[in-house]
Amino acid sequence: MKKIIFSGLISGSLLLLAVAQTKGQSSFGQDGKPIQTTFADGYRFFAYPENNAIIMRWSTGNETNVDHYVIEKSSDGTYFSPLHEVVSKGSIDEDSSYSDMDTYPTAQTNYYRLRTVMKDGSDQLSAVVKATIARGDLPRLHPTVLHMGATLFMDNNHDQPYTINFFNANGTLTGTFIVNSTSFEIPTNGWGAGIFFYRISDPTHPLIDAGKIMIM
Repeated sequence: MKKIIFSGLISGSLLLLAVAQTKGQSSFGQDGKPIQTTFADGYRFFAYPENNAIIMRWSTGNETNVDHYVIEKSSDGTYFSPLHEVVSKGSIDEDSSYSDMDTYPTAQTNYYRLRTVMKDGSDQLSAVVKATIARGDLPRLHPTVLHMGATLFMDNNHDQPYTINFFNANGTLTGTFIVNSTSFEIPTNGWGAGIFFYRISDPTHPLIDAGKIMIM
């Protein structure tokens, strides 16, 4: 868990924060796509997807007794683990606004909550918010079942090259491919039959997506 100190929000984020105070209200991201913000009780904590990452924002009132905040993450909405720790600004007379980012979402749908840790050691939890990355925004490998020697296809436009690593059932690296176009063909000649696992990354995201294919 890494500790991050944020000095404030980027320009325009206060407008997004105001929008988020209405549960389920739609807004628009920098790419023009509609986003769905989720209001989590009095903490004003919400999350939304942007460019294959999850942006989280929250604001508070008097922070005299607040030591720090912990962003907690879950892939199933039940079991949470710490993601980042953010030091309190200690504001007294005015609202403080914060932002954080999950640059490596581990699933298409992820769940987050905010833990407020007080100076006396007690803590409070916000309600859980959910953020879903649209499947169309992720790279897609298809088909997932194919015959030996057949070709895999990947499509999805992206602003920088993908790296796809394939592993066999024993965890041995089978092949590495660099994908730098909207559509790409991956030959499976010589791979043999079985289950193969893949991991997709780019220069700024060690894990964008992962899955498996079956060769018959």
